[in-house]
Amino acid sequence: MSGDFIGLLIGLILTLFIYSYVVGDNPLYRLSVHLLVGVSAAYSAVIVIRHIILPVANQIIQNPTERESLLWAIPLFFVLLLLLKRAPGLAWLSNNSVALLVGVGAAVALLGALTGTLWPQITAVAASDPGYQTIIIAILTVLTLLSFQFTGRFKKDGQWQRPVWQRGIVHIGRATLIITFGVLFVALLNTSLILLSSRLGYFLTQLQQQLP
Repeated sequence: MSGDFIGLLIGLILTLFIYSYVVGDNPLYRLSVHLLVGVSAAYSAVIVIRHIILPVANQIIQNPTERESLLWAIPLFFVLLLLLKRAPGLAWLSNNSVALLVGVGAAVALLGALTGTLWPQITAVAASDPGYQTIIIAILTVLTLLSFQFTGRFKKDGQWQRPVWQRGIVHIGRATLIITFGVLFVALLNTSLILLSSRLGYFLTQLQQQLP
């Protein structure tokens, strides 16, 4: 058997191991998940080392006094602080790097949500003669974003309660999220079944060609 056929066979077996979760958690499923996570982490590490760490290191070694090389001192400093997370007694120094990562990540995600989702819908609604469907989608988007507001106060009995105007928004936003996640789950399941049937059909075709 050729190497391509062996690789296809291994991929098919691991795919079936993944789908064995349908009957419950089992060792085959855990083995395939561990392999997936391990291979993905190793591949990501190799990509980072080859395309980020080594080029930056070579640039700093060859031209340590250039402006580009000196600018790398700032991220390298935060990386070193992040590595101190595993050092007893010095782990608190890494909190600055973690805070920076979380802050930048949240800002990028918020900007992406505003410019990629909310603003296009607002401009679509503001266009001439917008349809009812566009208006409804824009309103539901705004209500869903507003449902993540956690302003409120504690009552005398100690229970935390949102303002009256926010309760209805929260219910509508949660209902929108539930419906959206349900539709996405169905679409994901449908896509997964299509991919599985395609993989099985391809494997059977290759098996017929390989066997006498």
